Amino acid sequence: MRISYVVDCMKRRHFLATLAALPLLSRFAPAGGGPCVVRQAHLRPNRVRPAPWTSAPTLWFFAIGDWGTGGSLQKKVAEGMDFAAGRAPLPPDFVLSTGDNIYPDGVKSATDKQWTSKFERIYTGSNIQVPWWAVLGNHDYRSDPDAQVAYGMQNSRWHMPGRTWSNDFKGRNETVLSVFGLDTQALLTRADGWKDQIAWLEKSLSECQSTWKIVVGHHPLRSYGHYGDQAYMVNNVKPLLDTFGVQAYVCGHDHDMQVIKHPTDLFYSIVSGGGGGARNTAYGEHTHFADTNGGFAAVLCSSNRMDMQVFDASGNETYAETISIIG
Repeated sequence: MRISYVVDCMKRRHFLATLAALPLLSRFAPAGGGPCVVRQAHLRPNRVRPAPWTSAPTLWFFAIGDWGTGGSLQKKVAEGMDFAAGRAPLPPDFVLSTGDNIYPDGVKSATDKQWTSKFERIYTGSNIQVPWWAVLGNHDYRSDPDAQVAYGMQNSRWHMPGRTWSNDFKGRNETVLSVFGLDTQALLTRADGWKDQIAWLEKSLSECQSTWKIVVGHHPLRSYGHYGDQAYMVNNVKPLLDTFGVQAYVCGHDHDMQVIKHPTDLFYSIVSGGGGGARNTAYGEHTHFADTNGGFAAVLCSSNRMDMQVFDASGNETYAETISIIG
């Protein structure tokens, strides 16, 4: 069954209700040499029904991580992104990359040939010719992480203003989304300036007046995948997200797709690390959704609501949930 991606209130007003009613089919193929599996997925049905939209979103973006392999799964996911975007009433405003942008060892320079083979020649679909905003992952540190910052001067489609950054995205009807990009590799390895980064995040969030706020980093804060929760992120980043009203923390690192809402968090954790590889994952106590074998996420905003959606590698929706409705 084919399902529309973004709600067009004139033609697709029953989209989310239809999506919520669909069963989620887990994949139980053998992991060795074949597709990965989601352990325990059959124990946790889709339990959250998104509220119906009364008007179309005015700003939306894809989130994808761990993608730069140049392999067949990356190419399939790229085609899936183009397919999903082509079914939307409007193209995405941007793509948010959660890091590990180039495998296996990052890039040596802004003119490294891998930019061509693993980025420029992969995301060629006509529906996804939009800006990319990216953060660094641990694999990006194996060569020169600053080369990824410099690449933005070579390709206007690529945006990484620094190892940390923030940007306000203005949608139609004055919707404003503020995104804060972290360098979690520096945080977790206690690299030079890691304390300054936490101070920067606190100051930036405290001064932000936007209704919608998202923080993105490579490493998970919450995860039931291979890496699990990261204690440093829980102890040092979580309190800032709670205090300053951040709606979601978006990450990668685990090569799967997860939506988690821990009862002590005032925000959602969205793991989108299925851009180029796949690992087994699992449902945990506070999982709302988990999947593997490639995929990507989307976040949709209007002046008074934010939703998320998850897609498989082919661009078919597998999950949707309302994050917040104001008023």
